[in-house]
Amino acid sequence: MKRLKEDNLKHFFAEETLKKYSVVFIIILAVMLICELFIFNFKWVNSAFDKKVDAEMTLSGINESGTDLKFTSDSATIEYKNLNEELKYLYFKPGSNKGGVADITLSAVDEANSSYFSAPSRTVLTDVKSSEYIRLRFSGEVKDFKITVNGMNGKTISKDNIGLNVRVPLMFSWIRFLLLSLTLMLLYVLRPKSFVYNYKTDLSKNWQRIVTLALVAIQIITFWNMIHWNTGVLEWHKSYEHHRQYYSLIDAIKEGHLYLDFEPSSALKNMDNPYDFRERYAQNVAFKWDHAYYDGKYYVYFGAAPAILLYLPYNLITGNDLPNYIAVFIFGIMIMIGILLLLWEIIKKWFRNTPFALYLLLSVVFGAAACLAYAVQKPDFYLVPSLGAIMFGLFGLAFWLSAERKNEDGTTSLISWRLAVGSACVAMIAGCRPQLLIVTVFGIILFWNSVFKERTLFSKKSLKQTVAVCLPFVIVGAAVMWYNYARFGSPFDFGANYNLTTNDMTKRGFVWGRTGLGIFTYLLQPFNMDAVFPFIHDFNAATVYQGLTLTEMLMGGVLWLYPILVIGLYGAFKKNSFSDRRSYRFVYFSVIFAVILAILDAQMAGLLTRYFTDFVWIAFIGTIITAFAYYEMLRDNEHSRRKFAGIILTFSVITLVLCFLSIFAHTEDSIMKANPTLYFTVQHLIAFWM
Repeated sequence: MKRLKEDNLKHFFAEETLKKYSVVFIIILAVMLICELFIFNFKWVNSAFDKKVDAEMTLSGINESGTDLKFTSDSATIEYKNLNEELKYLYFKPGSNKGGVADITLSAVDEANSSYFSAPSRTVLTDVKSSEYIRLRFSGEVKDFKITVNGMNGKTISKDNIGLNVRVPLMFSWIRFLLLSLTLMLLYVLRPKSFVYNYKTDLSKNWQRIVTLALVAIQIITFWNMIHWNTGVLEWHKSYEHHRQYYSLIDAIKEGHLYLDFEPSSALKNMDNPYDFRERYAQNVAFKWDHAYYDGKYYVYFGAAPAILLYLPYNLITGNDLPNYIAVFIFGIMIMIGILLLLWEIIKKWFRNTPFALYLLLSVVFGAAACLAYAVQKPDFYLVPSLGAIMFGLFGLAFWLSAERKNEDGTTSLISWRLAVGSACVAMIAGCRPQLLIVTVFGIILFWNSVFKERTLFSKKSLKQTVAVCLPFVIVGAAVMWYNYARFGSPFDFGANYNLTTNDMTKRGFVWGRTGLGIFTYLLQPFNMDAVFPFIHDFNAATVYQGLTLTEMLMGGVLWLYPILVIGLYGAFKKNSFSDRRSYRFVYFSVIFAVILAILDAQMAGLLTRYFTDFVWIAFIGTIITAFAYYEMLRDNEHSRRKFAGIILTFSVITLVLCFLSIFAHTEDSIMKANPTLYFTVQHLIAFWM
């Protein structure tokens, strides 16, 4: 009977039925409820029978008035002498109203230490209730105990805001409970043995379109909310002039010229070398930071396309300036859509057996890692042209892929309007971030046979298609070259070398000594990891390079931050695993282009986190194609297919987790500084053991 029950249970969980999923989901909810009550709220359980310790306070830098304590020093202390008690918890509330915050350092004399030793400092906030209850880990009984309080000078709290061995209340987090439950449910649905892999991607089916649109809607809502996390950056366009450059360009265009309406100082005009950063400061010369200065005028060297497409219409309609984060948001939405469109075209052309679940999963990972995670972290002006270039690149490649149509006789024909739209999008990259025009090579790979074998392009019989490919490049290229010539006297000079920044870009040149540093830092550098939330942290790039190169705090190489890219790197060395040569060449050159762009960024600008957006999205194209190709290759081997699906799922989860943590990791212009309530709320939700 027992064996029969066991067999029935195994059979039940082996079958893919609605009843089974309902049972599993209920089990997940029950388990997460238990975890929320007894693991994530361990302090509530652990302190249930504790008795509060009452003791006299010795105060320094604090005035006592009845039951109130008024802080009179930037660094005040509260000391308890001769306690001789085992201390488990400290309760410290830095105010009675919202917005209270303090940094406290705890010191103790215990059975293992005859004099004071200090624990690491902690930040407590009235807006984050869990931060007010601190678990103490002293050795045995504590004789003397001291609290050093920083950041509360001039503030008053009640004595009741401080307590030893208080009972920690239950702080049930519905957000944590629901998010973890939904995540586990989703992972269960996406497990390699799941039925969802039986449904091939086919967006001609209404239910798949609905699901895809629902995913886009969820992404838009999530992105809109997350982009407001770093509240400090949202207002930079009001505080920093170099974040207002598109506004200045629009004003100049409306007045009929391309130079900005800022008259350079006479001191700047009279300098022998106005690009000498140190000389400018030595002479106390007034100048516009990170503006292009050429022939006595200021210009914007960033691509003008975003200004024309977004900022100008907004200004003409509303009379106001478009906040930069709104431009980031708009381009971010279009990138989400562009990724879905590109992946669908890749599947249609080469990998018809790709599961719909895999299509959706990899589209989310692609968007998060390629640019959206950084956009949440720092939605500023500098990101706008980069996102614009990525958007045009994604749509351009998607339309190029869709332009080729198989005929019944086995030949191919090209759809002119799709060619034209694809070329127009790719050409527009020149108006955003010119170095990303390297993706044009993907067009050469895609249409190689059309040009040299089938003669359906660049031949007498394909004049219409040839014009469709070339004309957008001619029009956009002519506009960009005119724009360059009108500003800097050369159609090929985009003006980046004339920007007034930390080094003289006109003499920067190409130095091989920076190449190795760029490759290692951008691609291979392990991230800095420890046990403190967000667990990965930024660092200064270390180098013995005997010259000037610009660096900022970095997160680590992309192969560490986005480990799913390893799949694409692996695919670049597995030519025989691809049934279509063009798909393999896409993979191979995506790796090559990513390396080239990393080198160019290191050479032309320096080592900056935002430049990840230049090459990560291209590397992802190769990763996606490799994942689809291997799944296609293993479709007749169920065991290997499931194993590979498990690998993709694992790498995807790790990459998404690292993307999320990286949002909180930067110390420069960080969320922790701009939005401490959010930062420490997330910290305590994740690092519940604190």
